Amino acid sequence: MAPSLSLSVALVIVLLSGKCTALLPSYSPSLTACPDTSLTRTFTATSQELNQFESDFIAARENSVIHQSWKSWLKNGSAIGYNTTAFSNFARVGLAFSGGGYRASQFGAGVISAIDARNATAVAAGTGGLLQVATYLGGLSGGSWLTAGLYMNGFPMVQDMVLGSQPGWLMQQDLLEPEGSAAIINTLQYYSALDQSVDAKAAAGFNVTIGDGWARALSYHFLGGTNLSNFFDTSSHGAGQLWSQIANADFFNNHQAPFPLVVLDTNGTFDLTTESIPLDLPVYEVSPFEFASFDPHISAGAELSHIGTSLFEGVPVDNASCVTGFDQAGFVIGTSSNIFASLLSVDTTEIELLQSLLGEPIEALNPAEAVVSKWPNPFLGIASAKFVDSSNAELQLIDGGSNGENIPLNPLLVKAREVDVIVAVDGSADTDDNWPNGLSLLFSAERLSTILGDSHQQLPELPSSTDDFVAQGLNLRPTFFGCNSTDTPLIIYLPNSPPLTGDAPFCNAPTTQVQFEVNETQTILDQTYFNTVGGFVPNANSPDPNWGRCLQCAAVDRSRFKVTPTIKRSAFCATCFTQYCYNPSNITSSSELPNRKLTYAGPASSSL
Repeated sequence: MAPSLSLSVALVIVLLSGKCTALLPSYSPSLTACPDTSLTRTFTATSQELNQFESDFIAARENSVIHQSWKSWLKNGSAIGYNTTAFSNFARVGLAFSGGGYRASQFGAGVISAIDARNATAVAAGTGGLLQVATYLGGLSGGSWLTAGLYMNGFPMVQDMVLGSQPGWLMQQDLLEPEGSAAIINTLQYYSALDQSVDAKAAAGFNVTIGDGWARALSYHFLGGTNLSNFFDTSSHGAGQLWSQIANADFFNNHQAPFPLVVLDTNGTFDLTTESIPLDLPVYEVSPFEFASFDPHISAGAELSHIGTSLFEGVPVDNASCVTGFDQAGFVIGTSSNIFASLLSVDTTEIELLQSLLGEPIEALNPAEAVVSKWPNPFLGIASAKFVDSSNAELQLIDGGSNGENIPLNPLLVKAREVDVIVAVDGSADTDDNWPNGLSLLFSAERLSTILGDSHQQLPELPSSTDDFVAQGLNLRPTFFGCNSTDTPLIIYLPNSPPLTGDAPFCNAPTTQVQFEVNETQTILDQTYFNTVGGFVPNANSPDPNWGRCLQCAAVDRSRFKVTPTIKRSAFCATCFTQYCYNPSNITSSSELPNRKLTYAGPASSSL
């Protein structure tokens, strides 16, 4: 459900009639002559091709960075019973950060801190280093906010990124009702600035919606250029920062970070109560190089730096009018987290209020049109017999978890990417107390088996239902899935879970909470970090002293199959797998996780 606005903000509508009319052009796309190169590419589900720039990046990162990162993390391998010199090719690892608003982005940040080799305490715990050996990093919704915080700000360390002054996420300022010393005037200035940016895009001839206002609000927190002292002035606040500009960053060109992918969904909803899902709705991904879908009925990609250009069958309608600047980083993560469509079936009051706050032309739209994020369709005329939007000039896109797949596994399971191990970081709020229950994994397994059999790898065996997931305690501790599978990736499942110590949890805030005080965020980061470096000990509230090495065992395990003859799993790792692997023949119980407090301990007044 989308965050709600208080009635006090409605007063701003009256004041907006006197707003400044000067436009902020940096959020506005512009036109340029088209390049000589093709702006789209097509392939098939059974003959996939990666974008050439992606392939080049992956090859360079794995050859120049990742191989040595494995050696730095595992040393000579003796601590886990291997000899790392025997591994000529290591497992390819992908990280997937789920949706769930600020809860998920803060939880994901705590996990990043715990697997980062730049964090000395994480290295000492044995977990620090997993980030550096990862080839891919995917995010959606709140996980895309985390992705933007990392990739649009030079890939900083977590403490600096979230609570530092350059820029810091500024979560003490409410996303929808930021307050300064003069609250109503500051709110007026804030919405006026959002509106000016959106108006600039509209003046350039592009359809705008609430999704654009949401994109600009997020930019204040996750992109560069905003701090507490300039929050309410006319600075650009992230406008003009493009997702394609990641490719120009020094850390990216030096291959110091995984390749980022953000997931977007087609407008549509799923029924959480009946777990039904429109499986055939397209899923899209955004990389620094292209906007693409590997769904079998699309199998196409479009150059990101010229996304927004009018194309037909992959060819510009006017060679003199190619678009640049449409791929605003705020708009990418704003689309991936656009959950406003979920309000339509409940109450349109919130939508209409936001339309009024953002003014024309958004106010003139019917609510169903206002809640989506609109992207000119780069695949117009492509795959007309199969692609549901082939004849539509515009794509209506929303939150990347709207189809139930709240963990961005889709891009990491594309067969051409050959990912061996996926770390599924699940910050979903599936239970009444805002904890995950495995639902996203089950949705992904269903879509993979029914729609994506030709194009994507499948998931390993999972519990048959969320009830089984919860009864076995798999939502409250790290679990490895597919330990003995040879035809699926190994899944390292890291769910947001109560502190293993039995402390009261702050990391399960409701998705609708869009403001956190600094001390709350620090507590969330600390609790998440401690859980991530702690693993679990059955029937205890103490961390597992072997967990760091067990995580290494899981991450490196698929490397054994890249050697001829296959290297036997070490005795130490076999012991780890007995404790951490999902085994349908040896069912675990949630009773083995005593004293886990489930009720949110944060201040109820900060949840909107």
